[in-house]
Amino acid sequence: MWYLRGEMPDDAKAGGKRGVPLKTKPFDDDSNSLREALQRELRKSVAPSLVVVLGPDVGTRIALERSIETGRDPSCDLPLHDDNVSWRHARIEDRGSGEWVVVDLGSTNGTLVDGQACGGVLLRPGHRIFLGKTVLEVQQDALREAQAAELERLITIDDLSGLWVKRRFDAQLASSVAAVLTGNVPALSVVVMDMDGVKGINDTHGHAMGAFVIGNAGHVIGREVEGHGFATRFGGDEFAAALPGVGKTEALAIAERIRAAVVAHVYEKDGIRVHPGLSCGVATLPGDATSAEAIFQAADQAMYRAKRAGKNRVST
Repeated sequence: MWYLRGEMPDDAKAGGKRGVPLKTKPFDDDSNSLREALQRELRKSVAPSLVVVLGPDVGTRIALERSIETGRDPSCDLPLHDDNVSWRHARIEDRGSGEWVVVDLGSTNGTLVDGQACGGVLLRPGHRIFLGKTVLEVQQDALREAQAAELERLITIDDLSGLWVKRRFDAQLASSVAAVLTGNVPALSVVVMDMDGVKGINDTHGHAMGAFVIGNAGHVIGREVEGHGFATRFGGDEFAAALPGVGKTEALAIAERIRAAVVAHVYEKDGIRVHPGLSCGVATLPGDATSAEAIFQAADQAMYRAKRAGKNRVST
């Protein structure tokens, strides 16, 4: 039996004289499984990344741990919001042994790697992939990848709430609406939310308390939306969530769960506890609108109906 230096149990040092038997758990010697697991982790550690360096999605990055597809289809591994990119534009294909190539999927405008046709070109760090007006760069330098990750966070995430910024939300909403209109997704619901009581909190306890409440509410909303869609903070205390594939009935239930969670959250700072509410409006496509702008406006109008009905409720 082997022990790490300095970690021999007292019972072992005493030769077991204390009467406590030593027991060890047998190691499951499945060498193939262990080897495969180690290989997977090793590949992860050296896997390159793709970073969008030009186009509507600038700053977005994805690690290449397996073959991926990119295009305007929201279900792609790397969805792009470039009108010059095809629905399913290209595949970044894992050829094994650390070799990656780009395969064009019959796109309208083609795919280039550093200005050349992509067929058969092995990707290397620094290579740039051109799709429509979007440019992807292959990166494998740890510092550059860390910088790219921080850039993505700064560009796409609202510091106060942890949710997407409105620009990123709008781009993804437009893609989701397109997916519904082309029949690829059955429905799309939008929830517009406005906090109740924040003005009074600001007036009574100061704007620092108001910001604290808004930030906490944003994180609660993010947790409740996770797995159903994506969310943004688009005003001082205004939020919105988009729920692809979710119809009106389910959207109302999700909105009510969000409202209840926001209300139930404990907002306490410097010994002061406050109790904000949340008014929510829900709209669904198809049915309530035919465009991204229209469905957002329909949900916004529904939110104001919730306000007029007494606040801290969900309306359609």
